[in-house]
Parts: sequence; C-alpha cells; structure tokens
Amino acid sequence: METKNIKEKREFMKPGKTNKEDRINFVKFWANYVKTHSDKEWSRQQNVLIDSQIEHVHNLVKKKDDSC
Repeated sequence: METKNIKEKREFMKPGKTNKEDRINFVKFWANYVKTHSDKEWSRQQNVLIDSQIEHVHNLVKKKDDSC
C-alpha cells in the first residue's frame, strides 16, 4: 500500500451518556462521514478494517492449531 503525505484531519464521535446515546451518535457520525468523504476513501478504510479482522481470525485459528 502506498503512503501519501496527506495531512488527514481526525474526526471524533461525540460520546453519549448512555449506550443508546452512544449508538445514536455513532450512526450520526458514520452517516456524516459517508456524506462528506468520497466512496473511494471510506471504502478503502473499511477494507483495512475488514482485512485486519480476517487476519486476526486466521491468527486465532493458527494459534489454536499450533496448541493442539
């Protein structure tokens, strides 16, 4: 993956006082993010997340196989 010298502004989600508020704030945060960022940008970020989850599962399976 190529690294670009682009300064990315970090965006933070407003914390809620309850679990319900946290979930609502997350939906609002994500909806705004998708609206304000290109499909290419946010799909690339989702790809990184999904790939890391798959890699983690593969590592767990390998670790389990090694311990047997």
